[in-house]
Order: sequence, then C-alpha cells, then structure tokens
Amino acid sequence: MRAPVLSIPREAGISFAINATLSLVFFLGVFGLGRRALSGTMPDALAFDFVPQSIAVSLMSALVPALIVRKRLAMAIGLRSIVLRAIAFALAGAALGGLIAFLIGSAGFSPVDWHVALAMKLTYGGSLGALITSLTLQRMTR
Repeated sequence: MRAPVLSIPREAGISFAINATLSLVFFLGVFGLGRRALSGTMPDALAFDFVPQSIAVSLMSALVPALIVRKRLAMAIGLRSIVLRAIAFALAGAALGGLIAFLIGSAGFSPVDWHVALAMKLTYGGSLGALITSLTLQRMTR
C-alpha cells in the first residue's frame, strides 16, 4: 500500500476555491444581488466587511486542512496545538482585516461597482485562504 502524499500547492488551490466560494456566498448574503455601487464606509460598509471575512477565512484555512492532513498522514500532532494555531491565525486575520478596513475607510475611495467589489472579495478570500493553508501545512511538515 502506498503512503499518502501531501501536496501543499494542491491543498492551497483547494483552499483558494473553497474560500472564494464561501466569500461569494457571504458577499451575496450581505450585499445582495442588486448590481449597484458599494461604498467603503456607510451605508454599505464594504471596508468593514474585511474584518469578519479575514477572521473566518484565517480560522478555517488553518483549522480544517490541518485536521484533514493530521488524520490522512497519521501525524502525532496534538489537537490542542492545531486549535491554538488556528486561533492565532484568526487573530492575525482580524488585525489584517482591521488594517484593510482602516486603510480603505480613511482613503475616502469613491464607491465601487458591485462586480468590482465582488471580484475584489473573491480574490482576497481565496488568496488569504491559500496563504494560510500553505503556512499551516508547511509548519506541520517541517
């Protein structure tokens, strides 16, 4: 029987796809289907939406792949270690999301078209997920 192989780029690609899809679902839930210009600040608060998105993507991109890889490769890494690392990534995600929200909010950008905002959020969510997954799995396999 062949030993399981871990491909971090493959796992990062899967994470990108999953997080972009989840970002799509939440974007549509928060901003709706109505194609309009979205403002970074109130009433749309597009900038602030980076905070919960960053927290959720960071947490799940550190937690889920680590648990799957731990089981698939029968690694002796403690569950507590994985959960604490995922929480640390979520806190870092909160800080990153807060920084992005602050920069967008204080820059006074004009409202952006709905489709531009959607593309921005999908790219951000997918890319952040792929990065966090890569960092997590690299750390686990050192």
